[in-house]
Amino acid sequence: MKKKYFGFALLLSVYNILLAYVIFEIFERGIILYVLLAILGTVFLFFTMYNWLVRPVLDLKKQLEESENIRKEFVANVTHEFKTPLTSIAGFIETLQEGAQEDKEIREKFLDIIAIETARLARLIDDLFIISEIENRKTIDTKETFDVITVLAQIIEAMEPIAQGQGIRIVLESEPHLVLHGSEDRFRQMLVNLIENAIKYSGNGKFIVVGAREERDHILVFVKDQGIGIAPENIHRLFERFYRVDKSRSQKMGGTGLGLSIVKHAASLFSAQLTVDSTFGEGSTFSIHFPK
Repeated sequence: MKKKYFGFALLLSVYNILLAYVIFEIFERGIILYVLLAILGTVFLFFTMYNWLVRPVLDLKKQLEESENIRKEFVANVTHEFKTPLTSIAGFIETLQEGAQEDKEIREKFLDIIAIETARLARLIDDLFIISEIENRKTIDTKETFDVITVLAQIIEAMEPIAQGQGIRIVLESEPHLVLHGSEDRFRQMLVNLIENAIKYSGNGKFIVVGAREERDHILVFVKDQGIGIAPENIHRLFERFYRVDKSRSQKMGGTGLGLSIVKHAASLFSAQLTVDSTFGEGSTFSIHFPK
């Protein structure tokens, strides 16, 4: 930084010396023209210095402030997400200890709720570990390959009982012999999260289409639902951690608010582009464009 200030001062001095020489020796003009041009030159050099020295510092300061705000928001969200189930568990345990455990029906009801909240905490911790692991691993091993339709069929087979419980049918539409390079586990995590999300926001008797096809310069994998859709003003925030379009529905279905964030981070490992096409009240299509 000191070298840059010294360079600016040297540049300003050289400019004034050359200006004085040109004004007085070559053009034989007076002091007024010299002062005017000196002021204009100084102003020009000042703005050059601002863009060269000051502006990068201000931009860096802004980035640091934004990072700090994101960190504070993340800590606040994590605290809230942990506090809610823990408060619920503590309340039910206290009620049981005060004598409610003598009533078999109440005891079983409270224990079921405690089990649900404990499972929610476990899922939250697992999702946080997954995000941390993905963020710490900036690239993915491209030596591993897998057949897309085989993995999609396995995922759908595992998810079908959950979908059928909600009266939803999952349909596979995929071209054969599509091969991707990268981690099969990360691919599974992305698709499981997208299909779970589609199930949460779809109603009884609806269809979810999971598909893959080869495009000109990429392989497209998509999950299309007939759910409630997403309002345009919410789409840009979908992949933020803990953001929920319908918070009550997500929590009721056991969501942690981290699923789409995991999808976003995992897609980046594949250098894949993630897009969302949604019509409010009609459904959504989440597409992942994998480079060939």
